[in-house]
Amino acid sequence: MPDHAPPSRRERRRAGTLDHVARVAADLFEARGYDATTMEQIAAAADVAKGTLYNHFPTKEAVLAHWMHLTLADDAPRLRASLDRPGSFEDKLTRLFAESAQWMQAHRAWLLPYFRHRFLHIDSEVGAAHAQRPRDLAAVLAWLIAQAQRDGTLHTGLAAEHLAALLHQLYFAALMRWLTVPGRALSGEFAAAIDLFMRGAAAPAPAAPRTRRPA
Repeated sequence: MPDHAPPSRRERRRAGTLDHVARVAADLFEARGYDATTMEQIAAAADVAKGTLYNHFPTKEAVLAHWMHLTLADDAPRLRASLDRPGSFEDKLTRLFAESAQWMQAHRAWLLPYFRHRFLHIDSEVGAAHAQRPRDLAAVLAWLIAQAQRDGTLHTGLAAEHLAALLHQLYFAALMRWLTVPGRALSGEFAAAIDLFMRGAAAPAPAAPRTRRPA
């Protein structure tokens, strides 16, 4: 049986409204700047009543978070196809983080409001791993890690989802350090996170065969 029942017509209509508002808001953020954009402007541009907007999104940060999750969901198939290309696990992880760095650098002004929203609504993170729409890179990381466990690159002492959660925390810490410590390069922060993960999660080397001593 499927994990989720198909959404009802009402749920589909609501989801379409949320996605429409979030995409319109992102266009405004790009054109006017995140801080300069108001909820009233978002409501007007999306052609929804202000009360309706606040019923769906209590804050501007909630609109931003929805758009970021929507963008990731739209991009997840492309990311997986890109990661399916030949290469080692470390090569693929480096490629994924490099693509992420490009996007993060282009949207730096949006990141602290987004992270603030997620911290303030940490209770909603419970069960997020089972949501139909990905909220972050954890699902992509778990898929990539599972492949590396099957080919013997990473150890199997922890489930792929567990290792992905740990790696995602390193990714998040690298982002926060880049955002809050002046003069840091995001590429360097991500490289340090990858190196730390690889040294901690690598599969142990095969034991050397024991040689018999001559009698």
